[in-house]
Amino acid sequence: MHRPRPAVGVSVAVLIVAGVMSGGGTGRASADPGSAGTLYVNHDVACSDTGAGTQSAPFCTVQAAADVVEPGQTVRIEALDDQTYSESVTLTRSGTKDAPITFTGAPINVGGSWSELDSSGSGPALTLKAVHDVRVDHLAVWYRGGDGVAVTGSEGVDLDRLSFPRPAVRGPGAGTAVTVDGASSDVTVSRNWIGDGYAYGVRVEPGAARVTATTNVVTTPRLGGIAVTGTSDANVTSNTVLAPCAPGISLDGGSSGTVENNVVASTTARQSDTCPAPTAPLYTVSADSATQVTADYNVAANGAPGATRPRPEYSWAGAPYATTAALRDATGQGAHDMDGLNMLSVTAPREHSVLIDSADAGAPGELASDIHGVPRADDPLVADTGTGETTRPDRGAIERQNTFTVPADDMPSPSSGVAPFVVSLRTDDATTSWGKPVTAYSVDFGDGSAPVTRAPGAPITHTYATPGTYRATLTVTDTDGSSYIAQPRVVAGTTTPPAASLSGAVVSNVYGEVDAGDARFTVPQPADPWEIAQRFLTFGDGDSEGLPNTPQQVEHQYQAPGTYTATLTQRDLIGRTTTAKVIFHAADAFLPVTPPHDTKRTIAAHGVLKLSAATLGADADGVDAAQLQIVTSAAKASGSLTLYTDGTTRPGTSSISFEPGRTATNEATVEVTPTGSVDLYNGSSGAVTVNVATLGIQSHTQFGRTYHPATPVRLFDTHPVAGGHSVMLTVAGAHGVSADANAVVLNVTATTTKGSGSLTVSPASTINSGVRGPYWTTGQTASAQVVVPMTDGKVELHNTSRSSANLIADVVGWYGPTTSGSVFQPVSPVRILNTHTGAGSGRIAKLGAHATLKLKVTGAHGVPASGVSAVDLNLTVPSPSGTGYLIAYADGTSRPGVHSVDFTTKHTVANRALVKVGTDGEIDLYNAGSTPVDVYADLLGDYAVHPVG
Repeated sequence: MHRPRPAVGVSVAVLIVAGVMSGGGTGRASADPGSAGTLYVNHDVACSDTGAGTQSAPFCTVQAAADVVEPGQTVRIEALDDQTYSESVTLTRSGTKDAPITFTGAPINVGGSWSELDSSGSGPALTLKAVHDVRVDHLAVWYRGGDGVAVTGSEGVDLDRLSFPRPAVRGPGAGTAVTVDGASSDVTVSRNWIGDGYAYGVRVEPGAARVTATTNVVTTPRLGGIAVTGTSDANVTSNTVLAPCAPGISLDGGSSGTVENNVVASTTARQSDTCPAPTAPLYTVSADSATQVTADYNVAANGAPGATRPRPEYSWAGAPYATTAALRDATGQGAHDMDGLNMLSVTAPREHSVLIDSADAGAPGELASDIHGVPRADDPLVADTGTGETTRPDRGAIERQNTFTVPADDMPSPSSGVAPFVVSLRTDDATTSWGKPVTAYSVDFGDGSAPVTRAPGAPITHTYATPGTYRATLTVTDTDGSSYIAQPRVVAGTTTPPAASLSGAVVSNVYGEVDAGDARFTVPQPADPWEIAQRFLTFGDGDSEGLPNTPQQVEHQYQAPGTYTATLTQRDLIGRTTTAKVIFHAADAFLPVTPPHDTKRTIAAHGVLKLSAATLGADADGVDAAQLQIVTSAAKASGSLTLYTDGTTRPGTSSISFEPGRTATNEATVEVTPTGSVDLYNGSSGAVTVNVATLGIQSHTQFGRTYHPATPVRLFDTHPVAGGHSVMLTVAGAHGVSADANAVVLNVTATTTKGSGSLTVSPASTINSGVRGPYWTTGQTASAQVVVPMTDGKVELHNTSRSSANLIADVVGWYGPTTSGSVFQPVSPVRILNTHTGAGSGRIAKLGAHATLKLKVTGAHGVPASGVSAVDLNLTVPSPSGTGYLIAYADGTSRPGVHSVDFTTKHTVANRALVKVGTDGEIDLYNAGSTPVDVYADLLGDYAVHPVG
């Protein structure tokens, strides 16, 4: 399990006061972790639990090493990948007094991380079972419900410099960080950092002997900080216990021993299940232990002088004592104890604190170094009030140290550059707060070169020849041997910064449908990932995401259609920046609506009909447009309807033209929001009845189908169909249409009509799910473009007239679940061609008989300049002076025989046309009639083939 590194006391990081890392200890021997007698555990490399445990072929698990370790050997548990060793380890093998067994998770270099052991169940992470002469140090132990480390039936055990972060499992019954059972003896628990939430920090059970708990920090224990029961010769020395929810230090059950140099700070917590006794005494010695325990030089940080004491400071032989003076007067214990202090956090004493140099240096279990491994130091700014022949330590687990001031120019400078480059640092201006002279500068440049040590004086220079990031180690030492350790990073960069690379694709599902507003960006790992300090991806819509230096796939849902530039920015460790960009066209995929949503209304002259998205069945999240079919009837006067988005200015376009005595139909696309409405304006001087049906929706957040415009191909050619009869046509898998197409766009035409009527186009074998149109009168040729869903690849043409008509059907495109198709982007309706005014054509002139007009449709009005495969148009021929039809097709291709708009003398007619676009961004409009006509073209949207560029 990946976890952040635990806080191990005061951070030993860059620019800290660290002291001598090897100082102190319990006095027991330990094998050199770099010696030939070392077993290695490293799960970050090729490892084996059946091998020899060498550095080149280490064990994978700690247990494998524990099963074979011999006296005198050291088990080095390496932490290289920031991953814990998730296992519960039991050691049953012992060392000897002259050749102990050592387990260490110490970092391989100064400032590195300790190794982490995480219990794999509810038992202890580490159990030392019936062993002797064993040392365990520098491990972070994660708690899972049982104890952290359990010592059972063992002797001669040292547990030093362990860290117990806050438990992963929390509750009133949280376990103990370190447990020593009653069958164990000669156990030292030293310099451990025990985080919040454990029931007990250290617990010693009845029957144990000669147990020392020294220089530990325990924060917020729930049932006791250090609890010793029935133990002979126990030493509790120089510990710091903060905010216990029970006694901080207790000895009971007939225990004997000493309690010296400790600091216990009170809490103002309220009683709860997890804090059962927040008013218990800070120190407790039971009646059966009081005659065998000596206590002195302890601190009860229980509030400032004169303040109300939140809890008793002592319970001695069953009697409570509110202050140190009361204890001293009644029992003679605590002759040098202190109170009248506040302590809110665990830190080194502030300069001039009464805790400094006031402890008993000869207390049993007192160490020569504090919890961080730095030596106990004599502060010359504070008068010594403790005891001892030489250095008098501070009370508690953390020692006040000489403070070094090392200017920035005493660090390697410059800190980065292109390899090879030279760094230098001064060695003559470091000072200390205690006035101790600096005697030596030592620099390990971290690149394998020999360290340089010299007295203060001339600068030290060094050349970094090979690109890389290095952790230099600067050690400044004073006359007392106290040290300041800084670990500045030095970066030797490559000649050119790592190149940035970014690609993208539209997101699709297992069915091949696309979410046309959802982008998946692929970011490969850079060539030199170590060199990247930061990289982040901005999506072009205000959102961004920081990225690690590993290969990434990032998915981003755009909230509106549009063209966005996504940018990957990489900044390397020496400040150089590289970028990569891709353009993503967030658009819409098509979802047919079957059966259509119908609504029928009458619109007064110059009136507006508002239709909500819910009424249209277009109120789903992410819907941007609806494809509608409009049928007009019972018109009182000639005119046209304009369809547009509610709340916007009514455009100068028309969606359908109508006149009295005739039924008209047309399809149209309109922008819509899920919570908005669309307006239908009646531009006529008389009322008209409309039936509006939703045939499909376009959404940028739902998986839908893509569009494939086709060069028109004849599907059914001028065959008479009797009135009331139908003809079934196979579409999918034929005529260039994919076999998995599930909707088709047809141009359907009725000619040689023997009576008035209309045509319905439906999915095969369905009822009430057809698309209407065209309508005709006797002898009229009429056409319409329709979008028809398909369930089995077939559509049905039904002649609703009582008389026969010759029918024509041409395929102009199809929708299907394929990512190679085009996606839709709606635009606000705009008239891009008006031959009557010259708009779009460049001159005022009708389209001549048998003449062709080229119309540029890309690069304006929101339509991209490239990548457009088709445009969604409404074509209108106003009041023609003759009969004929228009053909709309891609420029640069052969003119097909389709009827895009059929017109008759003096009857204005409009038809929707999804028109394939030529490679030059133009379409052609051909007048197949014998008289010139005016032509209007209204743009409703476009289909583009490139979601990413």
